[in-house]
Amino acid sequence: MEQQAELEALLARTALGDRVAFRKLYDATSPRVYAVLVSMLRDAALAQDVMQDAYVKVWAQAREYHAERGLVLSWIIAIARYRALDLLRAAKRRDVLESEAGEVQALSAPASEAFSELLQECLGTLAELQRRSILAAFVNGFTHEELAVREDAPVGTVKSRIRRGLQRLRECLQQ
Repeated sequence: MEQQAELEALLARTALGDRVAFRKLYDATSPRVYAVLVSMLRDAALAQDVMQDAYVKVWAQAREYHAERGLVLSWIIAIARYRALDLLRAAKRRDVLESEAGEVQALSAPASEAFSELLQECLGTLAELQRRSILAAFVNGFTHEELAVREDAPVGTVKSRIRRGLQRLRECLQQ
């Protein structure tokens, strides 16, 4: 119980912008947080990255902690776990998108052999993300918003990527 009171005091001071208190909070809690993340992610470097993100969030949201809802350490571990889960979900989405893009590329061959070869050659000149986005949008019919969710990217970025890719394709096909 004494440790909980000390962690609550450090977190309260952190909420006021006290960097020394934040450092002490980090030193007191990071070994446990790191152990949880390594167990989840099975990658020490990735666990360190996620832990850094989590503590940035702890710094930014220290005022959001309420003692009646649970222990300080539990609150920090929950933040870190959610960050790790977000990362794992994003990686899974990318894997699914990559496998679907490969399947679509195999199924989308046009009837004309010459055009098919030229199109495949031009698609090969595009950046991987541009090629996947174009195929997902025009062959699979995904909207920009759906692609943004699947690629964990802003909608504007997805639209720009597709637009630039289509411009490069047009130039390549006209040559």
